[in-house]
Amino acid sequence: MHKLKHFLILFLVGLLLGCNSETNKNRDYLLYYGGDIVTMEGPEGSTVEAVVTEGSKIVFCGDLKIAKEKFESAKAINLEGKTMMPGFIEQHLHPMLGALTLNMPVIAPEDWELPTKTWPAAKDQTDYLDKLKAAFAEHKDANKVFFTWGFHQMFHGDINRTILDGISKNTPMAIWHRSGHEFIVNSAFLKKYNITAEDIRAKASEVAQKQINFKKGHFFENGAMTYLLPMVIGDLSSPERLKSGLVQMIELLHRNGVTAYNEPGAQMDANMAKMYKEILGSDEVPMYSYFIYEGNTPLMGKGEQGVIDYENTMLGLLPKEGKIKFLPKKVKFLHDGAIISQLMQMKDPYTDGHHGEWMLTPDLLEKGTKIFWDKGYQIHIHVNGDKGLESVINVIENRMKETPRKDHRTVIVHFANSTDEQVKKLFDLGCIISANPYYVTGFSEKFGQVGLGQERADAMVRLAPAEKLGISISLHSDLPMGPADPLYLAWCAVTRKNISGKVFRKDLALTKHGALKAITIDAAYSWCEENNIGSIKEGKTANFTVIDRNPYKETDDMLKDIKVLFTVFEGKAFPIER
Repeated sequence: MHKLKHFLILFLVGLLLGCNSETNKNRDYLLYYGGDIVTMEGPEGSTVEAVVTEGSKIVFCGDLKIAKEKFESAKAINLEGKTMMPGFIEQHLHPMLGALTLNMPVIAPEDWELPTKTWPAAKDQTDYLDKLKAAFAEHKDANKVFFTWGFHQMFHGDINRTILDGISKNTPMAIWHRSGHEFIVNSAFLKKYNITAEDIRAKASEVAQKQINFKKGHFFENGAMTYLLPMVIGDLSSPERLKSGLVQMIELLHRNGVTAYNEPGAQMDANMAKMYKEILGSDEVPMYSYFIYEGNTPLMGKGEQGVIDYENTMLGLLPKEGKIKFLPKKVKFLHDGAIISQLMQMKDPYTDGHHGEWMLTPDLLEKGTKIFWDKGYQIHIHVNGDKGLESVINVIENRMKETPRKDHRTVIVHFANSTDEQVKKLFDLGCIISANPYYVTGFSEKFGQVGLGQERADAMVRLAPAEKLGISISLHSDLPMGPADPLYLAWCAVTRKNISGKVFRKDLALTKHGALKAITIDAAYSWCEENNIGSIKEGKTANFTVIDRNPYKETDDMLKDIKVLFTVFEGKAFPIER
């Protein structure tokens, strides 16, 4: 710890001198040396001796001797044996969901370590109910809804309206499912928002009515959420709750070395955009906050004209350039249901005979993709089941037949279930993959026991076949679906282990180099931002993550144990306080 403090002090003094010396002609030059500088350019594990930055840009990568001769007045930053990598990239997370779910009592199947608190796992139904009652006992305002997040029936048994009524008859309660796609509520909650069986029949869509079990207080998937959320969003996402949650999320990401993230499928209004600009756009936030808007809602509501109007509205909410913006000419569609709810569409039924759900039916996906494909947009498609993926492949085949495009980079988002044949088709079609490897770590064992069955559960997120074909792969957490920790996600993808150490189909694992590319240069590639970020190269932005050791020199198992020391964002150092 003493050495780390000494190192950071020297680093910051070097920055201070470099920025304030009026006599230094090259006062903006900083020279990094004295450690492994992993560029993510060239062969696996490639390093350079020195990197020089000027302001927010990298101006030199190469030999230390040449750097000292060429930039003789640069302020030197000795890495003292530490490793510097390109700034880590979180390809896909949800700031609003992360801010809200992790800023309420978290009672989930796994531990959640947050900057200010660790929420221990609830292992079974008894443990869950004990933790739920304890958290509810801390809820002081009987007029406000008690929200908690993390419940999963496969771990915690059946929780329904009757059980919640037994805990609270008068205070509204809402259990937000671990998937983020479901709510279970008590009778006081239904009364507060005037939700009745008659109201559901009158106001909810036909799809939504199939996704609501009024007797059990259960609302699930997109249709039900479209009915429920407009009524409760003001209480669920109050400005105070959202602000404090966003601040916590930024601290969490910074601690894990993230210098850029993206929310695909973003929905926002003017008030939320204003808050995002104030908090995420602050000079003190050391990362890019990017967004891609969601196409389902306007397409299902008003068709093509609705999509066009919605696009214009969304793009007008944030600046066109800068650290917080919508990425240009991109859209996201959500196709089948959530994996964590086991509502993804599978070719063969689940072990209990049930089938998945469509968030956007295949015919609407066909229509929606055509609107944007013909405009030259990059399309991101949320898909989790192998039946859902088959539908996506058919749609992209149709697009390529009608209007061939060489570099469309259609992103297959999540990539939970697939076959080798489907992976080969994705390669032939020019699609790329953004996968959530935490599905294996968090859920393969339980899904093998319930729902998918062992063979399918063990084979989730089959990345090795895609990597061998040369498909570009990025990794994401989909926060709060998984921990927003790029090195931990790399560990998940490389080891395919769960927390207890059990390995699931090691033959489907990503290589270490592939995993490190997936949180740097390939993540940037998935946003079409590879010319700006993702590697250490002259002309790119000076975003770096400094860690305590070189991951290429460590075993696969050690990836999750590597410590982030500080980040550099647009040339400015941001130490991490623990």
